[in-house]
Amino acid sequence: MKPVNKTHEKEILTYKHKIGLLLISLSTLMLEFTLIRVLSVSLWYHFAFMIISIALLGFGISGVVITISDKLNKTEVNKALTLVSILYSISVLISFGLINRIPFEPFSLLADTTQLLYLPIYYLAIVLPFFFAGLVVGLIFTRFKNSINRLYFFDLLGAGLSCFVFILVLPKYGGSGGIAAASMIGALAALFFSSEKSKLSGAGLIAGLILIIVNGLFLTAPDSYMPIRVSDNKFYGNYIKENPELKIYSEWNTFSKVDVIKDDEAPIDAYPVHTAIIDEGNSTTNIPYVPRVTDSLPPPADASNLAMILKKDSANVFVVGSGGGGEILSALSHNAKTVTAVEINGILNDLIQKRFVNGWTTGIANNKKVKIVTDDARSWLRGKRLKFDVLISAHTISASATASGAMSLVENYIMTKEAIQDYLQHLKLDGILYISRPEPQIPRLVTTIKIAYDEMSGVKSKNHFFIFKRPPTEFEKDISFLTGVVYKKDGFNEFDIQLLKTQAALLNLEIVYDPVSNQDGIYKDLIQSDNIYETVKKYPGKLLPATDDNPYFEHQVGFTEINPSDFKASFSQTDRSVFTLVQKPAAESTLIAILVQALIISTVLILLPIYMKFRKNAAIKKIKKRKFILYFASLGLAYIMIEICLIQKFTLFLGQPVYTMLTVISTMLIFSGIGSMFSEQILKRIKGDPFYIFVFITVYTILIGLLNPVIFDALVRADIIFRILISIGLIAPLAFAMGMPFPYGFRMINYNDVNVTRYLTAYSWGINGFFSVLGSILVVMFSMTFGFRIVFILSALIYAAAYFTVRVVKPKSQPVVHKV
Repeated sequence: MKPVNKTHEKEILTYKHKIGLLLISLSTLMLEFTLIRVLSVSLWYHFAFMIISIALLGFGISGVVITISDKLNKTEVNKALTLVSILYSISVLISFGLINRIPFEPFSLLADTTQLLYLPIYYLAIVLPFFFAGLVVGLIFTRFKNSINRLYFFDLLGAGLSCFVFILVLPKYGGSGGIAAASMIGALAALFFSSEKSKLSGAGLIAGLILIIVNGLFLTAPDSYMPIRVSDNKFYGNYIKENPELKIYSEWNTFSKVDVIKDDEAPIDAYPVHTAIIDEGNSTTNIPYVPRVTDSLPPPADASNLAMILKKDSANVFVVGSGGGGEILSALSHNAKTVTAVEINGILNDLIQKRFVNGWTTGIANNKKVKIVTDDARSWLRGKRLKFDVLISAHTISASATASGAMSLVENYIMTKEAIQDYLQHLKLDGILYISRPEPQIPRLVTTIKIAYDEMSGVKSKNHFFIFKRPPTEFEKDISFLTGVVYKKDGFNEFDIQLLKTQAALLNLEIVYDPVSNQDGIYKDLIQSDNIYETVKKYPGKLLPATDDNPYFEHQVGFTEINPSDFKASFSQTDRSVFTLVQKPAAESTLIAILVQALIISTVLILLPIYMKFRKNAAIKKIKKRKFILYFASLGLAYIMIEICLIQKFTLFLGQPVYTMLTVISTMLIFSGIGSMFSEQILKRIKGDPFYIFVFITVYTILIGLLNPVIFDALVRADIIFRILISIGLIAPLAFAMGMPFPYGFRMINYNDVNVTRYLTAYSWGINGFFSVLGSILVVMFSMTFGFRIVFILSALIYAAAYFTVRVVKPKSQPVVHKV
């Protein structure tokens, strides 16, 4: 084996390397956040989720290149870092340009064979910047391995700070601007690296400055310079593109893009509307024309009238996810006493209260009966002791689902059994609960409401349900997108049912089930059942309630039940409609497809090249690499699984996605970095054995997984600032401890042959990336199948297994750590 370049021994770590590393990490995670939002807008939300695994894959591949490339490892470090960071900044722009020019339609893969050609190009285009970012981080880690604890701190600190930068940049500059900002920050990192003496110092400074100027220019008009392509399968997104004169407003926030268009069609009632389109067609909501405050508003042609007809005059109404204000208008038209409308998306509330308040939404925004709140509705409701006559939830999407862009691949805490119980507890004894969903989801909704109320009251709710649906439109084909349940807490009488039937006829709605007619079918079987747990076994799919521990309401088909015909149905889409995906197990099929492709690509691009490069090397063949594989694989799996579980669980406690991002993600990353920085000192105090560190991680992870519902319930009424502080206090100790095993593992790699040490360092980096890719996908599949508690326990056990690996791998003497 050839010796490594002697100049490596003279390479000195300086503060410029640390700042450059921090900036690259900040830029990379910001790029990941932004691409999640961009792909949710550009494609369907299902494929936005794959950004996480692709980013980790890019980092894993970088570890391979560092491992097998002798030329790269012989290149002077400052020269290499300058060049690669410049390439990273450029690749961010090239990648974004490619993915917005390739006509990739993921759900048409089997309907259009040319999509099979676009798929690998699209995938590699996204991987490219993460590969270069991984090279920067990997080069610093391997060249300055003896300072890994401090370097890992700056790496995670930069990642943690990215949350704050993302929250500042995206609302102001949008998705395209977020990409330009990520590229600019990467170029700034290049300036720090190039300021260290190397053969590329001058060229690096010039290239970095040019990139900063170019990206600054892009930020002046990001949508013009860097337009986002919208999938041809998105009806509304293409409708906007084909009729640009109809668009009157557009805005981004951290978890959505909202475009408002004029609706030129004649209204079906007394109210013309503007239509707010979220993420180019993932969902829509109408903003009705109510130009003045008046006590005599005619009822709109809205199905939520069914919720109000039994409580006409002086009702206190609560609206879950009020959107553009249609349900608020329905309540006001029935002379509600008060209307409390809680909407998570601040853009929608601003449209009503600010943007269109003068002349369009005046009658809603300036009505003293109406209180509009920007928050997660369930989180807000749980913090109050109020009682309402009517609670309306019309096609509401959870905050976290919107934020992540993954929809049914993430939790939906507004449709769990506990959520329904929260709603019922905040209704008066004769209160009305109205919930509408697409038709395929109604059987599970009925089961959820029935079990929730029966457990609360001990009474079988058999005459409490009225179920309706709008006849399917030509656009919807055979299954209605608007179906719903009207539920009366103390049960309906015949007079109530007659009023509902009359109102339904006025709205041209079909009655699917009512307790007087007691129509035969699945709803009668579920509602009249004395043992619903046995009844649901007669029907396919998941009909038992989603829970706060397993809150995937829209996940109605188990992974083991997916068959080839489901894949064909999901990936043969030709319609411009989100509803074509609701009818299919698209989320589950996508997740399986992402897992399979991640396994194949990661194996081919990470594991295989390393094996082929060193399979005949005598020195490396003698090393028991299986031990390192187990250790770094365990860390890669467990860390990402715990992090994602914490993000999902704390969403319910904190409410708004921006609070979750700032609190959970930044706390996790920053305190892990602090733990890494202090890991050397702590290990010295415990005589180099990380036993207590791993015991703490294992026990704490299990406790937080089991006890978080109790803690959240006890503190749910606390002020948001206090809840944020409590969240930081809960997460920080675990994150601090979880920051120590990774640098400890790197310090264990200490061999007399420096080439072996270099190989194992990069090899371990690649293995960690490989299993992080798998972990980011498996954590969702496991939580959808078994629930969060089991995933927390599994993650804790994986950390415990990592420690037992350490006991075997631990070298006879620890390496000397050179302080910098």
